[in-house]
Amino acid sequence: MIKIFVDQKPTGSLYKSDLDIGVFYFGYDALSLSKDAISLTMPVVRDPYPYNFKHQLHPIFDMNLPEGELRNHLFKQFSKAIPDFDDLALLGILGKHQIGRLRFNLTDKELINVPAQSVSELIAYAGAEDLFDNLLNRYAVYSGISGVQPKVLLRNSDEGTVKRVTHRDATHIVKAWNPNENPQLAANEYFCMRAASYAKLDVPNISISENGKFLIIERFDFDGDNYLGFEDFCVLNARASEEKYKGSYENITRCIKEFVSPEHLSSDLETFFKSLTLSCAVMNGDAHLKNFGVLYADTQATVKLSPTYDVVTTTAYIPGDSLALTLGGSKAWPKEKALVKFAGQHCNITASRAKELMSEVAEGMVSASHDMVFYIKHHEQFRGVGEVMLTEWSKGLNRSILSDERTVYSFAKVAPAVKKLGK
Repeated sequence: MIKIFVDQKPTGSLYKSDLDIGVFYFGYDALSLSKDAISLTMPVVRDPYPYNFKHQLHPIFDMNLPEGELRNHLFKQFSKAIPDFDDLALLGILGKHQIGRLRFNLTDKELINVPAQSVSELIAYAGAEDLFDNLLNRYAVYSGISGVQPKVLLRNSDEGTVKRVTHRDATHIVKAWNPNENPQLAANEYFCMRAASYAKLDVPNISISENGKFLIIERFDFDGDNYLGFEDFCVLNARASEEKYKGSYENITRCIKEFVSPEHLSSDLETFFKSLTLSCAVMNGDAHLKNFGVLYADTQATVKLSPTYDVVTTTAYIPGDSLALTLGGSKAWPKEKALVKFAGQHCNITASRAKELMSEVAEGMVSASHDMVFYIKHHEQFRGVGEVMLTEWSKGLNRSILSDERTVYSFAKVAPAVKKLGK
């Protein structure tokens, strides 16, 4: 059994059924209040919530379980000591350090500080040694965060940051990449996020190390005093993480209308439309249900869309990639008319306003492309992926934003400058 805490307050328990194999139950404590609900989809009620999808945990508990390299690392570390190493055991290991406001199995004696690491030193690191292996060994057990690519949570030791964090918990996410599968993925995501920022989307503070081997991202679920509730759209759709590619972008807008507070609804629908347009234009085929989310202080408070995160040009590695979810019943990359139609039918956005938002995305991509060219000048190892990205951005921009325009914009006119700068 695992004890569940909301804002460090005991709220309920998660446990396996003794009778029904593969069924997990979550029940609230008798004194739990409405605002202590663990999820927007699981209000405080008397009876326990059962869940029996493929022997997995309820979506709110499954949300932050690691995938890929981090999960494999933890399995190797603990499977011998824990014979029945399942998702419940993994949650017990990582429970004290999670994205969002939920914590698991806390006791006064076990409020362990996350080891400190200077973020400024990580950013400045230019050595050839694989520093991330060291980070993985140090921080794996403190990293309740989902995702296939290797990543960890850590606490920034730079002056003026640690003392602000309740119980000295994690402040940053550090993401690496497998050079054999996704070369230069850190720089790829960095420039996609630069495009998002230039397009006036809300994004977390993000930096790339000098050697280009990892991204350092400031957590956006911390408001300076407390960790906020965070739920991705797998949770809001009552889906397990493995179902993240099932569903549609139309369904995401329905969830936004259902869960986002009225005062944020109009602006958040615009934000989602702009974020979706960006993913189409930069050819991000990984904009799935887990890569959109909402934030709130408690389940009775204001709910709003989270900042944009995890945007990558996936066609730099998968030339035939497509949308992660369906749009208009298809996973084919949409043209401008399809996006404008989607904006009107599902986001309550007029055609003229949709085109204004799309123009902001285009301007953001142009600005980020110049940053990319400058980066290639100083990081020759990024040239191959960077030039492919510029080509893919041209395709996406002309198809999804400028397909009705007579003048075709091409990032190719930026690309030749890359070769000149490199000489």
